[in-house]
Amino acid sequence: MWKITIALLLFFHCSCKQTQVTDDTKIKPPIRSYIVIARVDKKGTNSNSEGKAMLSGFYDEASRVLDYTLEYKDLIPEVITLRSGAKGSVGTIVKQLYKNEGKNTTTPLKGSLTLSPLQERDILKGRWFIAISTLTMNPEISGILTLKQK
Repeated sequence: MWKITIALLLFFHCSCKQTQVTDDTKIKPPIRSYIVIARVDKKGTNSNSEGKAMLSGFYDEASRVLDYTLEYKDLIPEVITLRSGAKGSVGTIVKQLYKNEGKNTTTPLKGSLTLSPLQERDILKGRWFIAISTLTMNPEISGILTLKQK
């Protein structure tokens, strides 16, 4: 009896078709797009500034392009930068969005930025923030970029 059982198990094991996983059978993650928002104020820097700013925009994973619009009030910026780093850190500069060169600049500031794979990872993990510096403080106000899937 046990010989028949072993024979049947061996038969069924050999007759099962085994498939190999190829690149075609792997599931690819969906490509997403996001709404990007940053509320920039004194909470990010613990200053006494009355200045405020708002960055809004869109990020698309397919093109890796971040389009943004930045509006500010109650301050005169000297330098506005996008930075990457942990919350509360100085961070590293990703891009300088604005530098006061004696010209009258009107708000809103608009632009776009194509991200590298490393920059994409950092922005999706919430490690990007915006810092606005004035003549009196560096930075005067800052805020973290948050992404919401469309």
